[in-house]
Amino acid sequence: MKAFFIVALLFIAANDFRIMEYNGSEVRTTFDVDSKFYGTYKGRKSGYLELKQDGTGIYHYDVFGFAPASCKKQPIQIEWGFLIDENDKVVQFTREYGMSYPILFKSTGETKFQGCQKEVLLDFIMEYKSGQLGVSSSDDWTKN
Repeated sequence: MKAFFIVALLFIAANDFRIMEYNGSEVRTTFDVDSKFYGTYKGRKSGYLELKQDGTGIYHYDVFGFAPASCKKQPIQIEWGFLIDENDKVVQFTREYGMSYPILFKSTGETKFQGCQKEVLLDFIMEYKSGQLGVSSSDDWTKN
């Protein structure tokens, strides 16, 4: 049994899987995805999302919104992962505009999402029929 557990852990690490908790449930995710998803998504203002190949990144709000004074209004350091199904395939949905990929962002620092109230944010990376990539939580963040 012990050997099986070690082999299972090696398999998970080798395939860049990560378990994240979302709304009280454990969710399987991966950051081992097509390289087109890595990089910086930004728009007209100062906010952006950066997804690094190692499964870390930065989520920086354009407008921070309502937050308690104790919430530092700074870029959010994250771990991220696309949701995967029971066959270890990235979950994707066909949409009118193209494809939608659910992704979890987990804060790894003091600053959290939604006014420092949520540690994990569910979002979607949108792939338009044109091939351009965007972020659902921002009205204009696209990958250049």
